[in-house]
Amino acid sequence: MRVFVTGASGWIGSALVPELLAAGHQVLGLARSPESARALEKAGAEPVHGSLADLGLLAETARASDAVAHLAFRHDIAFTGDFPGAARSDRQAVDAFGEALAGSGKPFAIASGLLGITPGEVATETSWPGGGDEGLCSGRAVTARATVALADQGVRSSVVRLAPTVHGEGDNGFVTALVGVAREKGVAAYIGDGDQRWPAVHRLDAARLFRLALEQAPAGAVLHAAAE
Repeated sequence: MRVFVTGASGWIGSALVPELLAAGHQVLGLARSPESARALEKAGAEPVHGSLADLGLLAETARASDAVAHLAFRHDIAFTGDFPGAARSDRQAVDAFGEALAGSGKPFAIASGLLGITPGEVATETSWPGGGDEGLCSGRAVTARATVALADQGVRSSVVRLAPTVHGEGDNGFVTALVGVAREKGVAAYIGDGDQRWPAVHRLDAARLFRLALEQAPAGAVLHAAAE
């Protein structure tokens, strides 16, 4: 397949590109900077110069592709206080993809998250966050529901819900920070009696799940990347 990947040079996308190429697929990667374009070319993918704001470009490229994996998110504004704005941008991109792919039967997989789903309970693929549409987690959940609904419009849509921690070599995130503190202090800290469960997945396993979603997942599927 000819697969269009947004977020192709990101943490999981940079693992998904070689995963797809190794499986015999061609990859087009959205690149919003010259550095990202060079990284994609080096990895063996074809860069598509643009950003999530270029809705026409997203739709055009999706129509010319056999499948779409949407991993990009406006972390640049989300992490500076405008998470609702980032969520709106994400929804607009998904709507553009949905309109372009309607009736085609093509696979369309998006990245979503497990954070906030049924707190205090074991989450399943049928669980969704409660509350309104403006919460930190609910905004992305609404977009995920819209993606699932695209199955009724002739799109083989699927949602890959990622664990709060996606770790791996080169990780600068949560797990690495905890390990660093433990090494510095000589002890590992925990909250309360330590019986909390925090799901985590390796980025290479997450990338493999995205590939399998594009290749095999039925329309409207929800998949959990929640373990090694």
